[in-house]
Amino acid sequence: GTHASAEMVQLDLLRGATCKEEALAKGRMLFVCSAKVPRAEMRSFLEQTQKVVFTTGDQSLAEAMFMDKIPGIKPDAKVQQWQLALMAKATGGLDAVPDLGEVMRSLVEDPIAQEKARRESKALSDELELQMIAKLGGPPSTWSPTHHVLSRAGMLG
Repeated sequence: GTHASAEMVQLDLLRGATCKEEALAKGRMLFVCSAKVPRAEMRSFLEQTQKVVFTTGDQSLAEAMFMDKIPGIKPDAKVQQWQLALMAKATGGLDAVPDLGEVMRSLVEDPIAQEKARRESKALSDELELQMIAKLGGPPSTWSPTHHVLSRAGMLG
C-alpha cells in the first residue's frame, strides 16, 4: 500500500493570527507516518513508541491503552467510550473487562445471553431516542433527513 513518512525538524505552533516556531530538543527525533499498521503488528509497533501516543482508529487506541500508553489527544468520535476507557484505566478497571472472545461466544451459543443483550440494547436505544427527541424538540417523524443521518451515526446521543 501507499504510505508516507517524514522526520519533523521544527514545529510551527499556530493560534489565531500568531505563530511561534518551536525547535525540537537536540537529539529528539520526531517522525510522522501515515501507513496502516497491520493488526497482527500493532502490539509490537506500540511497544516501540514513547509513553504518549497519537492514534487513529478504535483498535489502535484500545491497544495503546491496554499497554499503559497515554493518548495524546481526545478522539473526535466515540468520545464517551474513550472517556470511560480512561476512567477504567485510571481506576484499575481494565482487569475487570471480560474477554471479547468469551462474550462473543456466549452471544452466539447461549439463548439466555442473546435475549439479555436484546433487552439491554432495546432499553439503551429507547433511552437514547428520548434524549434525541428532547434535543431536537420532537419525535423522529418531525426530524430532517440530516437529523436522521446524525442520529444513525451516533452523533446526537
